[in-house]
Amino acid sequence: MPRKNNLESASTLQRQWLMLMLIPRSPKRISARDLALRLANEGFQVSARTIQRDLNQLSSVLQLAGDGQKPQGWSYLPNARQFDIPGLEPQAALAFHMAETYLRGVLPTSTLDMIKPWFDTANAVLDANGNGLAKWPTKIRVLPRGMPTRMPTIDQNVQAVVYQALLQDQKLRIAYNKNIDGVAPAKPLTSIVSPLALVVRDGVVYLVCIYDGHSQPRQLALHRMSAADQLEISADRPKGFSIDEYIAEGEFGIPLNPKPIKLEAEFLKHVAIHLRESPITDSQTITEVDEDNVLLRATVADTLELRFWLKSFGDEVEVLKPVSLRREFQAMAQNLHGYYTE
Repeated sequence: MPRKNNLESASTLQRQWLMLMLIPRSPKRISARDLALRLANEGFQVSARTIQRDLNQLSSVLQLAGDGQKPQGWSYLPNARQFDIPGLEPQAALAFHMAETYLRGVLPTSTLDMIKPWFDTANAVLDANGNGLAKWPTKIRVLPRGMPTRMPTIDQNVQAVVYQALLQDQKLRIAYNKNIDGVAPAKPLTSIVSPLALVVRDGVVYLVCIYDGHSQPRQLALHRMSAADQLEISADRPKGFSIDEYIAEGEFGIPLNPKPIKLEAEFLKHVAIHLRESPITDSQTITEVDEDNVLLRATVADTLELRFWLKSFGDEVEVLKPVSLRREFQAMAQNLHGYYTE
């Protein structure tokens, strides 16, 4: 008899543990009936009434709550601590802390809020260790390159719907505001799109998608979406679409010429360290011109970003080829001379 009781206890523990993993974090919810169906798929035959009783008991010791609706939905509280078995190791906690430090300058606040429980758990582990790791957060800083900017705010409900639709390959109905001049908000345009991928660039989250009736992928900034509804319709995904190939084709740059160009630019020699550590292409070459200058050769996309990059070096770079790009910089230099000549 004791042997049977032990087996029953183990089975109950296993079922409840699986059930706890199926419960989402607020504002998402799941009912006892849906939990029963999900558990049945995993081989646990249990009634919704039993699950409801378990949830009532577990909510007294865990950060679980029912919403009081009919049928009642259950979820973890928004600020509920993340827990894992086995527990988070100190070295893994340190990696989470470093990730949080870096992502703070890359991802919007709404995205960070969604993964905050993992960061809180990691920080708690570090605080609890007296072996030197607790001091690591005071010894690590991650600085963004360039001028720090404030990240745009994304509607959390919109973000959750877009991510779920992308995960399940289903279409979205979105309200999108194309107006960016900040003068008068335009009326959002309602469209149906097929989500293909997400790209985070300079803190802005872009949805790569296809509008219904079109075949070419487009990029939509999530912070300009005021509403999103997931449709029970399979997304139209182009055969062979690859987000890596899409990016490699320069689609996230601002192209000024459909064909790549062969760039030749002369830099002051001390800049060569940066050019070698952060190459603009795998095939770039750097050769010495004289004791003060080096020559960079590279085949690159002809984009606005290329011009921003070259301009960032100021008078430490001279564009030689192509001739058309050199003329652009000559005209810019003449304008600058006019601005600063008294």
